[in-house]
This record gives sequence, structure tokens and C-alpha cells, in this order.
Amino acid sequence: MDELGKEAVKQALQPVGDILRKIVGPLADEMGESMGVVARHYRYKLAVKMYQKTERMLLDAGLQPHSVPPRLFLPIIENASMQDDEDLHTRWAALLANAATSPDLVHPSFIEVLRQLTPKDAELLDELCDSCVGRRSRTVQPWVRSISNAERVRRMAAGENPEEAFENVTRLGLIGTSYELDDSKIKVGFRRGDNDVKVRAELDSDDYLTDFAYRFVQACRAPAVTIEWQATEAGNA
Repeated sequence: MDELGKEAVKQALQPVGDILRKIVGPLADEMGESMGVVARHYRYKLAVKMYQKTERMLLDAGLQPHSVPPRLFLPIIENASMQDDEDLHTRWAALLANAATSPDLVHPSFIEVLRQLTPKDAELLDELCDSCVGRRSRTVQPWVRSISNAERVRRMAAGENPEEAFENVTRLGLIGTSYELDDSKIKVGFRRGDNDVKVRAELDSDDYLTDFAYRFVQACRAPAVTIEWQATEAGNA
């Protein structure tokens, strides 16, 4: 980075204040150089915006930050500096704020999960989580609440299709499926002269929000926001 670029980065970071230096820790002296990786105007502007959001979250919560390990700090910056969706960008800021105050709350895998979420994925995940907490149940479905088939068709015709987002959060390990043998649907049969007994059985299945999903959602919310959750067995209503 040339001297003009370094000076621009320095001026951009200056308003953030001492709180940033506490978060950056041992990387503070190299901040100008590390920011050089994302020093294109668009990207460092988003990075600085994330720092400002993080600072506001910490101040609102009255929490003092600690240095964040580079293995968390650097990829969070990298991804936040490319995220132009406001909601997802704020989640990156929350992830950094939590990493700076409760390191055990932020697993490194959360970075990869958040990177792969679309705005619709993240919105659905929040709705599912809040619904589960409100109902004290883990079971989930794409439309959050039960709707008729006619309503489903109508809403899909209007452009609403949470099933795609549901599939993605399932792929990322945020939703699991439990199976249970339905005793009422077990059938045993045999044919005369045939020694083989044929058994047919059907499985009932329920989709449920995983513990990993709850921890992830909490880590992507401002530190003052916590999820009240009493564990229940998957599939309980």
C-alpha cells in the first residue's frame, strides 16, 4: 500500500478509538498493513463500518472487550468487508463483539456458516429460533407455522419460498432430522409356501433446530441479546 493509501486507512480508523486497539490486541501495530489486503475503498469502508457497529454494541452492553485471536479476527474482517447486506453485515459486527467479550461463545466454524448464509437464510433462521423458544419446542418447518396447502401454493405464487432457505440451513447443520418408527404402520406378511417373512414399516420424521444453531444465532446477535432456552428432546411439542 502506498503512503497515501496508508494515511487514508489511518484516518478512517481513527474515529473508532481505543476500543478497536483493545480488540485487535497484538495486531494493532500491523493494522495498517493487514488492512492493505482490504484497502480498496469499498472494502475498507465496510470494514470500518463494522468496527463502528461493534463498538456501539459493546458500549450499549457496558462490556469491556479483550483481544480477539487472529484466527477469528482476520476472517471476520475479511468477510465483513465484502458484505453489503445491512443485516448480514451487522451479524458480522455482533460476531466480533461476542468474540471480544465471550471467546468461548464464538466457534471458528460460525465464520464459515455465516459466510454461506443469504439474507433470506438468516431471516428464516432467526424466525425459526424465536418460534422454538416461544413454543419451548425444537421442531421446525419451512413456513415456521403450519399453513394449508392452498395457502402454501398462494404464497409461493406470490414469490415467497422459504423452502430453499430451509434446505440451505439444513445443509449447514443448523437443522437436523429425527426419525421414529410408527408402530401403527408396521405390516408383517408372508405367502403360502414361502418361508420368507416380509415386514413393511414406515418412519415418522421431524425436523428440529440443533444446539449448534442456537449457539450460532446467539453469537450473531449483539452481546446484550441472549436466548433463553430450556433444552427439550427433539420433536417434543
